Amino acid sequence: MVERVVITGASRGLGLELTRQHAARGDRVLATCRRPGAAAELSALAERWPARIEIAPLDVSSEPSIEQAAAVAMEHLGAIDLLWSNAGVYPGSPGIEVAEGPLASLAAKDGLAVLAVNAVGPLLVARAFLPLLRRGLNPKLVALSSGYGSLALNEGTPYWYGASKAALNMLHRSLAFDAEARGVTILLISPGWVRTDMGGPRAPTAVEESVAGMIRVALAAEPRQSGSFVDYRGDVVPW
Repeated sequence: MVERVVITGASRGLGLELTRQHAARGDRVLATCRRPGAAAELSALAERWPARIEIAPLDVSSEPSIEQAAAVAMEHLGAIDLLWSNAGVYPGSPGIEVAEGPLASLAAKDGLAVLAVNAVGPLLVARAFLPLLRRGLNPKLVALSSGYGSLALNEGTPYWYGASKAALNMLHRSLAFDAEARGVTILLISPGWVRTDMGGPRAPTAVEESVAGMIRVALAAEPRQSGSFVDYRGDVVPW
């Protein structure tokens, strides 16, 4: 079955690979990112599969941008079967201005910026796109979390990033029980430690492997799993 897919943060890393693999499957994809004009690799994919990929701007830290992207999704797709809430920041990674570090170095502005992008923004994306998801076939909303978002596994995770992913988990776990999301399966998936700009070259998992696994898990998910926190292999991650 051809899926109607929306991906946030599609210009690089996991989002770019999600776009590539979904297009290769024959799915229709709305790939979004903050600056489409600077997304050369994403544009190349759209040129390769012009009938399958549309590109639109979406900045998860801007409510008007989110609403405009939802309107574009309505125009191009009419309904959504799968939403990948992938956009996020890892402080200190290439191209990211916000910082992370030892306790004495932490700045409130950095913490608030990370929480805005990694936790608050995805919930606002969910709210804006839920009407389209409710029109989809067996619709799913997948928020990309992290093992750093697990309280049980925390043995000194980065302050801002870990807190932002734990907040993302809590917000989407709440969403799974909200009447507004009835009929939509909400999943939190940890992609693992992946070799991307964010994960770095020492990461053990190839981006192709992680994304292929996440797509398998998402497409196989059943409504009874809504609110679950799993990894890209489908194994449960402790809260």
